[in-house]
Amino acid sequence: MKSLFVILILTLTKCQLTKQMREESTTGLAIQIKDMPFKVQGIQKNYDRITPKIPIEENRESRIYLEDVLFALKNQNWTADEEPCLNQTLVLIESLQNFTLWAVFNWDSISSQPLGLLYGNRYQLGNFDECLKTPWSNIHPELTTQYCLSEIVLERTDHFVKKRNKTHDWRYHPYGSVLDYLQYRPPHTRAINELTWGVCVPANCGPRSVERLLATMLARSHLGVAGIRPRIAVDSPCQKMSDSREYDALFFAFFGILLLLTTVCIVSTILNIRRKEHSTMDRIIKIFCLKENASNLLIAKEEGTEVLYGIRFFTICFIVMDHQIGIINAGPISNGLEVDHDVLSVKGMFVIHDDLFVDTYFFLSGFLLATAITKYKRLPNVFILILKRYIRLSVGFAVVIFYLCAVYPYTGSGPLWNRIIAGETENCRQNWWLNLLMLNNYIDSEHICLVISWYIPCDFHFFVVTILVYWIYKNSPRLGLTCAGVLAIASIVVPAILNYLNKLPPVQLFTYDFVADPRASEQFHVTYIKSHARYAAYVVGFASGLIFFHYGPAGNIKIKKWSVLGACVAMMVMLIVMINGATFLWREYNLIEGILYAAFNRPIWACGVALLVFCCSWGHVPVVKQFLTWSPWVPLSRLTYGVYLTHTIFITRNVFVARSPRHFDALDTLNSAAGTIFWSCVSSFLIWLLAEAPANNLFQLWISSMKKDVSKKEEKKVHEDPNTITTISSSSFDNLPSTIYFSKI
Repeated sequence: MKSLFVILILTLTKCQLTKQMREESTTGLAIQIKDMPFKVQGIQKNYDRITPKIPIEENRESRIYLEDVLFALKNQNWTADEEPCLNQTLVLIESLQNFTLWAVFNWDSISSQPLGLLYGNRYQLGNFDECLKTPWSNIHPELTTQYCLSEIVLERTDHFVKKRNKTHDWRYHPYGSVLDYLQYRPPHTRAINELTWGVCVPANCGPRSVERLLATMLARSHLGVAGIRPRIAVDSPCQKMSDSREYDALFFAFFGILLLLTTVCIVSTILNIRRKEHSTMDRIIKIFCLKENASNLLIAKEEGTEVLYGIRFFTICFIVMDHQIGIINAGPISNGLEVDHDVLSVKGMFVIHDDLFVDTYFFLSGFLLATAITKYKRLPNVFILILKRYIRLSVGFAVVIFYLCAVYPYTGSGPLWNRIIAGETENCRQNWWLNLLMLNNYIDSEHICLVISWYIPCDFHFFVVTILVYWIYKNSPRLGLTCAGVLAIASIVVPAILNYLNKLPPVQLFTYDFVADPRASEQFHVTYIKSHARYAAYVVGFASGLIFFHYGPAGNIKIKKWSVLGACVAMMVMLIVMINGATFLWREYNLIEGILYAAFNRPIWACGVALLVFCCSWGHVPVVKQFLTWSPWVPLSRLTYGVYLTHTIFITRNVFVARSPRHFDALDTLNSAAGTIFWSCVSSFLIWLLAEAPANNLFQLWISSMKKDVSKKEEKKVHEDPNTITTISSSSFDNLPSTIYFSKI
């Protein structure tokens, strides 16, 4: 009994002492704040008259937290340059204790602790607009704040390493340690121990001061347990309300040229309706006529290849969907853990290796080139063909690059906007000339302007090489066939050799690490974007085009069941190639298998597309053929190049203006992709009307005038000397067709 009495007395005494110490601590901290430099007191005194004093007893828990933060900040070694930031922060905390509006407004915009990190929510962005757009920002400059982003890596201080249990994934054991959970990162997934934290701080705080504040807040969060050491870096400049981007000369130049082109096209359209003459001026007016250029999109060539219209449009739809998934996954999402799990499951097998859809376009380009040039007994001037191809690829490309350099940075804002978009804009301003020279996939590809633009130089290189080989064949069939055979074999062998020498996976898989930063991927630069590693599908397309032209456009497969069977086999082959590539994520790498897959996956995919085209064009495949040859696909397929150029601009803009993480959802992503396709089609249509069509028409007018001049000279020679015989070599423009339709993508 006496023992119980003694214990009771000791307990009461301890509680009384604890209460007394807390009160003294509170009083002491208040005295310390009052003893701060004169500037701090002056700022606070302006608000003491209108700030209600909240009794301590009513906010005991919140005050203890703030006092703890205050104590930790004051007991760090601040440099003289950091003292203004410290003073303003201390005033903020005292005002926060008194519920002063400006202080609560500031603190309310901060994520006081990471939320959802264990479920893959990397981005802790707070409230960007609440931080920068305060109602008093213009009348009280002393309360100006800035929004800073920091990169944090949570590291454990011990050296404990736990072996993985093969029979059970210990990472998700509910009674395991969170330290083990944070430390372990399965292959091809995002790191759970890394986060991007946005914080609202006084405008006079530098990066080091922001790091101190974040370290203090993190230490008092639920993750601030023993054994975790945060590594914090504030690398990107903080954003202030006054940091509005000023319009530069490029911005005004872009809209000036846009206004000029629009005016010329509208005036030409009006004049073209009224004028019915056929002079040179009338032809120039017709070049810019909106009605004429728009109607050209509706022209459908009935050559047995009508199924290509549907294939081309739906291929770009799949590409947009894949990029929509990838860019959203790389941005702020709240359920990253779930997305990573889906990528590594059966669902991911249908998106991980979808870059094969790009090989469909390489196939189509080669196919259409073959069907176009084999119509002529004598090959048109090679130089003119290459120049024509360059113009068709580069004009729309140049417009998009100009937009990225001049306008794109002004189209959005947000916590991540400057970090993401500034890099894209800077790359384009530095390397725009490499893009226009079709060298961006070989020179300084680490800073390539518009990541997806690697396709364009590849297509151009393939066109040039194929045309030259065909020219050799027309002049020396044996040598031409030898060159073609060597190139065909090399297109298959080179990817395998590159993967073997660089010890790379068989294919570039679209996992989180890749979509988060494609330019940082070694395989992206070694094999994925290099022309010499992507030529195989183009070769298959060109060979298929030659076969198609030789055997005729329709009616060769007279038995319906063989057409249906062939189409089913084609789609099955393509599906197997795609799914088999995704399986390299989770199974052990086999050298022979990897080399074979790297060599043959793209040409086999192209063979599947070729078989589908043959079955639908030559035979009778119910539903599929009618659907792919539907007339609305004609104009839409002609816009696919512009859609390819512009769609990632819309996706990136919509993702990185986000103020908070979004929940990744399949139907929501599908809906977003549909909107992206629509607006990309609109943009492509405008680029076609104002830039691409006029440029192509001007080039065609120049070619026509050159042909007329050459014809006049030839006629003059004939009149002067009737015995003169005109040969191919007598004119560099001999046998040039008026129009050659090639697939631009």
